[in-house]
Amino acid sequence: MLWIRGNSTGPFLMLLPEADTSLEYWDVHKDSAEASGTWCAYILGGAAAGEAVAGGTRWRQPTHSLSLSPAEQRRYRLRFQWVADYEAARRAIADAGLVDVEVMPGMTVPNDLHVDIALASSIPVERIEAEFTGDTVVQRLPDRAGRRLWRVRFSRLGENRLTLHQPGARQTFLEFFATEPVETMMKKRATFIVKRQHRDPSKWYDGLFGEWNMETQVLLGPDNYDRIKGWRIYEVTCDDPGLSKPAYLATKNAEHPDVAEVAALDRYIDTFVWGGLQRTTQEAYAYGLYGIPDWKQNRESSDPGPKGRLHIWRPYDYPHIFAMYLAMHRIARDHPAIPTHQSARDYLVRAYGTALAMFTVPMRVVMWSAYRTGICNECVIPELVSALTTAGLTREAATLEAHWARKVRAFVDPKADLFKSEYPFDSTAFESTQALARSALDDPVAMGVSKAAARAFAERQIAANLFCRGWLEPAYYYLGSDYRRTAGDAYTLTYMAQMGGWALLDHALNDADDPHPLLRLGYASQLSAWALLNSGPASAGHGYWYPGEENDGAAGGGFEPAPSGTTWLGQPHHRGTWYYSCEIDLGFCGAVRAAATIVADDPIFGQVCHGGIMETFAHTLRIWPRDGVRRRLNVRLQSLRLDLVLLDARFRADRPIILNLGEGWISLTPEPFAPSASGVTFELRYDDGRKRKEVVDITDSQIVIRLPAARLPRVQR
Repeated sequence: MLWIRGNSTGPFLMLLPEADTSLEYWDVHKDSAEASGTWCAYILGGAAAGEAVAGGTRWRQPTHSLSLSPAEQRRYRLRFQWVADYEAARRAIADAGLVDVEVMPGMTVPNDLHVDIALASSIPVERIEAEFTGDTVVQRLPDRAGRRLWRVRFSRLGENRLTLHQPGARQTFLEFFATEPVETMMKKRATFIVKRQHRDPSKWYDGLFGEWNMETQVLLGPDNYDRIKGWRIYEVTCDDPGLSKPAYLATKNAEHPDVAEVAALDRYIDTFVWGGLQRTTQEAYAYGLYGIPDWKQNRESSDPGPKGRLHIWRPYDYPHIFAMYLAMHRIARDHPAIPTHQSARDYLVRAYGTALAMFTVPMRVVMWSAYRTGICNECVIPELVSALTTAGLTREAATLEAHWARKVRAFVDPKADLFKSEYPFDSTAFESTQALARSALDDPVAMGVSKAAARAFAERQIAANLFCRGWLEPAYYYLGSDYRRTAGDAYTLTYMAQMGGWALLDHALNDADDPHPLLRLGYASQLSAWALLNSGPASAGHGYWYPGEENDGAAGGGFEPAPSGTTWLGQPHHRGTWYYSCEIDLGFCGAVRAAATIVADDPIFGQVCHGGIMETFAHTLRIWPRDGVRRRLNVRLQSLRLDLVLLDARFRADRPIILNLGEGWISLTPEPFAPSASGVTFELRYDDGRKRKEVVDITDSQIVIRLPAARLPRVQR
């Protein structure tokens, strides 16, 4: 157990079991239904776990019991210890004979990738035993950096437990989750959302992407809120849960467009959003977005003020809609073969109007400022400003950038509350704060801050991100997950797991002096909540959590690690995923933005490939991207640092990217967005910040990019 301050500054206080003691079970004991409860850890959890299992819990770690005669005794020992920081905490774990665990790329593992595990302990691990031996390959690797390494491949989808065996019959249990490939999951989720769209022109909510109960296979809507009661019925039509689905669907389609999915988005925009959820340009407070419980009740309210017809003051709603419009702009701009109802420019204008309204409408209606709170999905504002500039809408770009710069300055202020959110127990800002830091660091003059202040803010906000994130905890529902008021006791793998993972990766790739620890944690974070997606082939029941073809592509809104309890939406649970998706599609938005294949010289694992498969031949690397998007390659080798992005194409999934370090070139086979394209545009950024943008001919299907000699390593021949 670990006690840590909110700024991640040491020292930390640890509680460590001695060699003859273990902690194997926990729960929250309540004296009454109204009590907040007492957290209880068990040295011997057999009786408590047995009772919970009888009540339906899915607890998976072994527990034990002990019977003593009246004269018999047994002694157990735990000790408190101060440590300086995270690395010191790892050393303390290992020195105590426990096992410090590092993994790459994470503990949610797509089944087209392997996971490497590095273990440190003063009592070395002798072997790893798989829960499903026939579906798991465990391979011992050479030791590195004072650790014992293994490589594991899971083929059985769902929860997979590994048992670490140490001398003296000591055991430690690691919980992994195996998924389908990331690209498969991205596409299945989008397909599922479209299948659950309400399509009835006689209903006011025609076009709404509906919530789904995986347990009962019931589609929710304003005429059937199912098991969602009271004020939480907003979850079905609006607010973050209702607006997250179109935001994800559009974000995914900007990368992998599908004609039917884009048509469904246009239906949602035309019949549910414009003139319904969103006020039109013919109305006062143009682009304003209606809040809870739904836009129909607000528009038809007898109250003309902010509790009725002007209930358009929640700034958190706005980014999901302008992110959707921006993605629709990209679809219309970059994928001309995909039919859309509006032009690329029209979607862009709506994205701008909605983003501007976030800063202005809530202030005009109720004086709620969007400048001092980090908001999910607003990280796309710099991209929106760039798109406006490229489209010739320079006045609009300057106006929006001025609002963004004002927000940057508000957060760079050392007095800014980085944990501020709509609810005090939320940890929702850490995608936004990294985007604000990125703007401050990249262009401090335009943002109106000093370089020193920008750097100080960047470090301060990433430390806060780490405080709210599982790092030392080797379980798929903790490692990389965000933590809220209840830490790891309830509601993990929220949407901020993956959104905050994007932030960690952006910081690691661009700002960190030593990127590798945060590359590992960031990649684990952006993979983590894919464990909540219920997907699989027919042979695996179409999903682990709630089998059945109708649930293939459905998702849970969060994970509950406790043996039992109640979810945020008010439903009882027995450990596992929720059966409603709630806000998780916000997390999937973050996962799409974070998706990249990263090649690095890791000090623990050696030369690695996060989000891909890599083979090494002499001075040549052959890389197959498996990140789900296939447009971004980041190289962080000791001898070479660069970032390659395809702007109007993807890397072919069945052809490797070849990086020849000896001769200084990269070759790749693109998959252009436009099938008839004769050229592909790429952007290459070097470690000094210089960018090279180029359009290359693809008549021979393969592209060869020459690297400047000054950027190449010296190769011994």
